[in-house]
Amino acid sequence: MDWLLVVLKHNLIFTALVSLGILLPDLCLGHLCKILTCTIPITTLLGVIPFAFILSLVRNRWFLGIVLGLIAFTQIIQVNHWAYFGAPIHSQDISKVFFELDEIAQTGSSLAHILWPVWLTLCASSTLILIGPLYIKRRKQLPYAWIIVVLALSVTPVLSYIKGPSFFYTKPTYSTIYNTVRAFSDWIVRSKYETKNFGYKPYNITHSNQKIKNVVLIMGESLSSRYMHLYGYKESNTPFLDSLKSNPNFSSAKGISSSVSTRTCLQTFFNIYHNPGFLELIRKKDANLFRLAKHQGYKTFVLSAQNEKLFHDTGTEFVDTFASEKDMHDALTTKGDEALLDKLSTLELSDKNFIVIHLRHIHTPFGGYAQHHPELAKPINQNNRASQTQQEYSNAIAYHDHWVKQCITTIQKVLPTDTIILFTSDHGQLLGERGLFGHNQMQPEVADVPVWTFTIKANPQVISPFKNQPISHYDLAKYIANLFGTTITNPNENHTFQYVHGSEMYTNYEFMPWKKVNGKPVFLKNQWVGEKTNP
Repeated sequence: MDWLLVVLKHNLIFTALVSLGILLPDLCLGHLCKILTCTIPITTLLGVIPFAFILSLVRNRWFLGIVLGLIAFTQIIQVNHWAYFGAPIHSQDISKVFFELDEIAQTGSSLAHILWPVWLTLCASSTLILIGPLYIKRRKQLPYAWIIVVLALSVTPVLSYIKGPSFFYTKPTYSTIYNTVRAFSDWIVRSKYETKNFGYKPYNITHSNQKIKNVVLIMGESLSSRYMHLYGYKESNTPFLDSLKSNPNFSSAKGISSSVSTRTCLQTFFNIYHNPGFLELIRKKDANLFRLAKHQGYKTFVLSAQNEKLFHDTGTEFVDTFASEKDMHDALTTKGDEALLDKLSTLELSDKNFIVIHLRHIHTPFGGYAQHHPELAKPINQNNRASQTQQEYSNAIAYHDHWVKQCITTIQKVLPTDTIILFTSDHGQLLGERGLFGHNQMQPEVADVPVWTFTIKANPQVISPFKNQPISHYDLAKYIANLFGTTITNPNENHTFQYVHGSEMYTNYEFMPWKKVNGKPVFLKNQWVGEKTNP
């Protein structure tokens, strides 16, 4: 009977501590604070408590520490993501945690006044999870209990491998541990889909004379058209762009981004990527915009206020001058994105030029511009997170409008004739819609971007495709190639549907099909590349 007393006293205390630690985010942040939308279904209790009890029987403390440490670590990733974005993390976004730590830290610090209950809860949760093997020494132990733990941890990854990731969609009304197990299980097995060949045919590419000598593409950051006065937003935050409406050299349209994250947007945009899963196009870069520009005799430039790693697989080998954040660090720290205009003024230009200007402002924290232009910052009404975020975002757009005015003035000086300026954004932003925030989520609002163009002493007919209809990044990229004198025919193109691609191209990623109906984009049910590539 002594062993039963040990089990009742020590193993059950261990089980209670670990179970409470795992479920604490749901209790505190879901049920009490309502920061998360999670709940604790009975099925979660029936999974967590027996699993914690089996862990209490494990003899090897190193094995036990590793398992519990992984549980605590993955929960930290899940809960922080959920608290910021308003939805559980998806397997496609897990890798960003390891490669975008600087941006995560910057964004997190700017929201410390909102996220501190999350961090406090996670500290308490991790402490409870890890305290069991440290202090409960007299628990009953079984020599082969670790085998049961390994088998239990293997069930979800194996099922994910067999059934595919869509079977394990995260569910925002379920517990954090439920979503964590499914997201990380899918992340572990996703390499299964990396080499799938869909039999797409290569593009047919022909060349003729260029339509215009100087093409300047401005790629914005996290900018949604629906929060711009130019597109009907209530706040007057785009006075300069509004003033161009009647200018015959200016045209604007609603845009649909090619992806919901910066890196994959740049990959899909500059490789004129249309069909889901057509990785061969990115690898070979036959239709790469920089490559096409070089072929047509253009000198190519990239000026980016962000990290150069975002340009992976975008064709930088065909770029003559590439300047990223590390090359302009001091100037960007001092002047923000206006440093890009200083750099633009010093470029050694040719007779024909393709210039890409990649912005940073409007990235979180949205008020970052205020350190350079405090006079443009407006008071914020701190009613609730959604309202406050939308006000900060609208103010950032007002600064963006100020930047655009300076940008056009600078381009008019350095490229005074036969020039076209094109603007779009990498993706849009969720600002509290349905309780969701940020991007990297497969939601129509994240695909909402502006598109506008302005010509400088050039044939105004070149802007006609941009009038009164939504334009996709794919169509915009094909249009830019056409300005170079290059015509691209895609034999795989679906003339009814277009696609918003997920945040990780080299896996069985999720995508959103959409089509134009009465001049407006209509989104269909999300799909997965590995299952089906056409609606």
